[in-house]
Amino acid sequence: MYGQLVSLAMAVASANRDLARRNDALAEQNRALADDLPVGTGDFSQSAAPAMANTIALAKQVAPTSAAVLITGETGTGKEVAARAIHSWSRRAAKPFLKLNCSALPEHLVESELFGHVKGAFSGAERDRPGRFLAADGGTLLLDEIGDLPLSAQAKLLRVLQEGAFEAVGSDKTVQVDVRIIAATHVDIPRAVSDGRFRADLYHRLAVFPIHLPPLRERVEDIP
Repeated sequence: MYGQLVSLAMAVASANRDLARRNDALAEQNRALADDLPVGTGDFSQSAAPAMANTIALAKQVAPTSAAVLITGETGTGKEVAARAIHSWSRRAAKPFLKLNCSALPEHLVESELFGHVKGAFSGAERDRPGRFLAADGGTLLLDEIGDLPLSAQAKLLRVLQEGAFEAVGSDKTVQVDVRIIAATHVDIPRAVSDGRFRADLYHRLAVFPIHLPPLRERVEDIP
């Protein structure tokens, strides 16, 4: 009888921990969504510019898959709009679409934002906090300005792409996730690889399906 009570207590404690993790992930998801400005997707598929016809066709082709996508193009060409369109056309459309701007955070906070952290992992970490990967589980994560991602975080991102696994900062517990990665950048990534600023293996993992957005000067039909 005593053994059964102990087993029941352990099962309840485990269920409570799982519920707490799900609640934390939902809170992080809501925070991430609140940080993003609303961006529509309709204009992308409705482009009248001949230069966009092939780009739209490629986006629709890759959308139903789980392949990583690398969207390149000059600033202001609509890379986030394209990423949201791909998500909306995918089987993950009912799941979260979250974004992280890799150039908008101090280097020491990037890993925490991506992978989360546990209490006491660093100064100011007063409680466990899930990152964008856990919050986007089942959905899509847009890594905007991926060309600015610090080398220190690139190895962990590569592992997520290869294994779907990571550890939160300060933790040795492996977390499994199912997240589709769409990366976007205006940086010349092959040149960054040559310069030693970007990992070649990560580039090849991200560029499974590259999509280039033509500059607006080649899409005058899309300019209001």
